[in-house]
Amino acid sequence: MFQKSGFADACSEIEEADFVVLGLPFDSTTSFRSGSRDGPDAIRLASYNFESYDCYYDVDLSDLRICDLGNMELGSDPLYARESIREGLSAVGDDQLLIALGGEHSITPPLVEHQAKSGPLSVLVLDAHLDLREEYGFTRFSHACTSRRILEVPHLCGYSSIGIRSGSREEFAYAREMDLSYFTAEVVRNKGIDYVLDLVSEELKCERIYLSLDMDFLDPTYAPAVGNPEPFGMTPWVYRRILERLGKRIVALDITEVAPAYDRGETALMAAKLAREFIAVHSK
Repeated sequence: MFQKSGFADACSEIEEADFVVLGLPFDSTTSFRSGSRDGPDAIRLASYNFESYDCYYDVDLSDLRICDLGNMELGSDPLYARESIREGLSAVGDDQLLIALGGEHSITPPLVEHQAKSGPLSVLVLDAHLDLREEYGFTRFSHACTSRRILEVPHLCGYSSIGIRSGSREEFAYAREMDLSYFTAEVVRNKGIDYVLDLVSEELKCERIYLSLDMDFLDPTYAPAVGNPEPFGMTPWVYRRILERLGKRIVALDITEVAPAYDRGETALMAAKLAREFIAVHSK
C-alpha cells in the first residue's frame, strides 16, 4: 500500500515515532491545473533545503522522532481513494501527530473522519475557496466539495475557515444559511489575524483541532504552483501566527494542492517549511 520515500530528518520507525508524514498523491478531480499528485514527493525533496535546526523555535528536528510512511497508492477514482485513505490510516496511532501531504484537497475529509474517531474534534481550514459545493464534476468527492464533506463528519464540535476570497454565489448563500464561520482575506488584512483568531477560538470549541492547509490560502506571490491560484491572499506570517496561537491544540495537519510543474520549486519549498514549522511548534 505504501511506497517509501523520505521527508528530511524522518529517520524513525513507525512504532517509535511522535510525528508521522504520509503522502497522498491524488488529483483526479482537479478543475484547473492538474499535477498535485506530484506534490508529496516535491515537498519531500524541498525539505532537504532546510537546516535541521530551527532557530525561531530553538528546536533541532534531527533530535525528534519523525517517521515518513511514504505515499499511499490511491488510484484515480475519488471514492476508491477515499476508502483507501480510511484503510491506510490504521497504521497511524492515536497519539501520533499526522502530517499528510497532498494531493488535491479532496484527501481531507477521510483524514478528519479518522481524527474524529479519537475524540471531540474541531476543524480549521486555511483556503482561498469555500469548497462548499454539494457536487462538482459529477462527484460529491471533488476538491470543490471538501468543506461540505467535512461538515458531514459526525461529532465535530466546531468549524471555521480563514483566507476565503472565492466561491460561487450558491456557496456563499449556503454559508450564510448554515451560519458557518468563515473569514475572508480582506477581513484578515483589515482587522488583523489576532482579531480573527479571537473569533475563531470561540467557534473551535474542542481542545483538539484538525488543521487543513490548502496552499492557495497563500497569495500566489508566495505559492504560485497550486491547482487554483487566487490573488489577494495571505502571507506565511499569518500561518505562523496561527500556529503560535493554536499550535498545541492541533492534532493533525494536511498540506494540499501543490502542483510543482507550475513554478521552479518555490511552492514546494514553502510547503516543506510550513510542515516543519508545525513539527517545531509541537516540540516546544
